[in-house]
Amino acid sequence: MKKVYQAVFEEGLGDCFRACVAAIFEFPIEHMPNFWEQTQDPEEFWKLTDRWIREHLHCRCINFYFSKKDRHLVDDVLCIASGRSPRNNDEDHAVVWKNGLIHDPHPSNEGLAKAPGTFTLFIPLNPLNLLSRKP
Repeated sequence: MKKVYQAVFEEGLGDCFRACVAAIFEFPIEHMPNFWEQTQDPEEFWKLTDRWIREHLHCRCINFYFSKKDRHLVDDVLCIASGRSPRNNDEDHAVVWKNGLIHDPHPSNEGLAKAPGTFTLFIPLNPLNLLSRKP
């Protein structure tokens, strides 16, 4: 993982998720389109994002919700965690996570809001690696 910082800070249009993807896959943020600027419709955003990740990174991004008590289920997994922003409690913020916060793409490095109740995790998976594993 290489630290990549978000480039857009405008309220409601930040690109923290894009910065997290760039950090995990170690490429400049400009290589990935800012889909949230194109559409603020969450369903359309995820369709565009998933298509781009599939075509350019040959991965799938699996997302799910989990509570703080279930964090142990993702021990040692490099992923993107999303929760409430500490700067604006009405907005979500994304960070790179592995056994806790390892990179906040916002220069403030504040992470997620204190004691979030529920996280959303986005775990990049390479389906070819999963299929080639022997039991």
